[in-house]
Amino acid sequence: MVGLDHIEQGRLKVREQDVWIWTRRLERYQPMVQSVYNGPDSKWANARKLRMNTKGNADWVPNSTILSGGSIEAPGEPVTPGVLSALGLPSPTASESDPYKLPEDQFGRRRALAEWIAHPDNALTARSIVNRIWQYHFGKPIAGTPNNFGVKGAKPTHPELLDWMAADFVENGWTFKRLHRLIMTSDTYRQSAQHPDFDKLVNGDPNNDLFAYFPVRRLTAEEIRDGMLQITGELNLAQGGLPARPEINMEVALQPRMIQFSLAPAYQPSPTPEERNRRSVYGYRVRGMADPFLETFNQPNPNDSCAVRDAASVSPQAFTLMNSDLVTDRSIAFALRLEKEAATRDEQITRAFQLALGREPKADEAAKMKDYIAEMENYHQDSHPTKREYPTKITRTLIEEFSGQPFQYEEILPVFENYQPDTQAAEVPPATRALADFCLILFNCNEFVHLY
Repeated sequence: MVGLDHIEQGRLKVREQDVWIWTRRLERYQPMVQSVYNGPDSKWANARKLRMNTKGNADWVPNSTILSGGSIEAPGEPVTPGVLSALGLPSPTASESDPYKLPEDQFGRRRALAEWIAHPDNALTARSIVNRIWQYHFGKPIAGTPNNFGVKGAKPTHPELLDWMAADFVENGWTFKRLHRLIMTSDTYRQSAQHPDFDKLVNGDPNNDLFAYFPVRRLTAEEIRDGMLQITGELNLAQGGLPARPEINMEVALQPRMIQFSLAPAYQPSPTPEERNRRSVYGYRVRGMADPFLETFNQPNPNDSCAVRDAASVSPQAFTLMNSDLVTDRSIAFALRLEKEAATRDEQITRAFQLALGREPKADEAAKMKDYIAEMENYHQDSHPTKREYPTKITRTLIEEFSGQPFQYEEILPVFENYQPDTQAAEVPPATRALADFCLILFNCNEFVHLY
């Protein structure tokens, strides 16, 4: 970099960083088989390529030791691979001297461990996954510490039920669909969230461990997003393929993120609604940048193991459901669907309740909503919303690390050059905007965001 001033040096480093980042991203679009690499760890720390090292030592054998104080620089006594002896289930590669031993050579250890984990006699595996499926449906597990089935973990409230479901799960081929159906068709799951002796039950069983009534739970962040997309008719149910990049708050998307003495490229959503509106499970998660909508509704940090999701209700959730661009766009899409499927205002209100809440509106609800829509239509006659603009480039400022001098460079945002945004309020007439306000009310109902 001889002969370059601090501005040119800084811009060169940014461009070199961009070349590495985008080259790595392009590799994901190339045909490849992702597998587990058997080779020395040291050469692959912070690897910049997604390809296997063809020059590695084929005779390399891992040497594992106890790390004193947890420090990689303080190896202690050597250890050999093995399975948990506490379960009393021998390893499939057991020897006479050690029934819980796994192979010590380079190949076969992971396979042997997988066979031991999935062995029909390994009750821990089946009980653990059955406990999590139950937790998903009821909002609380049978064993209260899903990540800890050890001595210090919470005892299950219904140990016999957990054991029976685990045995039934294994005996019927480890079929998840059958397990879901078994739980959801049970009398316990189909109970009402109300109970005639609710006050007595709360005093005698405050945690509802006896499941005398269905425990109301708030939908997870992903369920709320996917639910809105399903209601509006926008949800893309395609399976597999490349990750989707949903549209997020533009202020967050464009904020600078440091990465190895440079700035990471700005978050850019997928260019078409069909790509963006896939199920949340296919959403691409950027390290160090959470989706503001999902984070507000307690989506866990991807860097940590989450045993039980937090379902705390905080004020930003109400602001997000009422004011965010994401939910506003969904309400417009919902209104457009209602106009296609129902001719009159009464029919549109009924159809909206059916789609959003799964029931017919009560007479007083329908009357209030009809008056509200009429009032909002009058309001929107005099309102003129502006269309949201998407930038195609943005100016960044950084400090050049050697000189300490600031410099600027321009980041190009190519996705927004031919971007297909969702239909916005500025593109629809006042009647549709008024109907969208009604749809926004339904998205903000407790009945929508909670499972009763």
